Amino acid sequence: MKKTFTLGLTAFLSFNAFAQLKEGQNFCDENKDGSYFPLVLQEKKILWSNTRYTETRSGTKMLNGQEYIAFLQTWEGHAPDTLYLREEKGVVYQYETCCLEETVRFDDKFKKGQTWKTADGLGEYTILSFKGTLKTPICEYKNLLVIEAKLQSGNFKFYYLKGHGYVGATVDDKIISCVTPTFEFD
Repeated sequence: MKKTFTLGLTAFLSFNAFAQLKEGQNFCDENKDGSYFPLVLQEKKILWSNTRYTETRSGTKMLNGQEYIAFLQTWEGHAPDTLYLREEKGVVYQYETCCLEETVRFDDKFKKGQTWKTADGLGEYTILSFKGTLKTPICEYKNLLVIEAKLQSGNFKFYYLKGHGYVGATVDDKIISCVTPTFEFD
């Protein structure tokens, strides 16, 4: 079960996406000047199906002559995973340990309909929209980047908010994941 979570998330989370709130900014509000994939230092809390995990920046690592930011995913009840991401000229790359090469996570020049494959050729991503919506138990989002991911672990839609990055995922239009400001609930 962890493998399914890891494959789906490794394919598009994480990264990749650590929110940096500005002073006075609400957790659910877009930062119009921000990136869909901000790689800033901050912990992110994510609910996924029937579990949860945190992503935290944990330093840098040189791989194939490139410096990557390491993001530790600490899953509830499972061993942690590490994602390696870097940004260059508006393109976010993920180092794929399976293949010892990079997969493009996002390019700020991508347009609606853009399709690309993972480094191993087994997954495919497509930009569906830059005006998507998603209602989670925490927020009601608008103006989202929506990326369809066809992966070995399943088909997902991943949602990204400017200035926050990843905010949720669906399968068959049913929410399976979302970010949360806390794991403490009333």
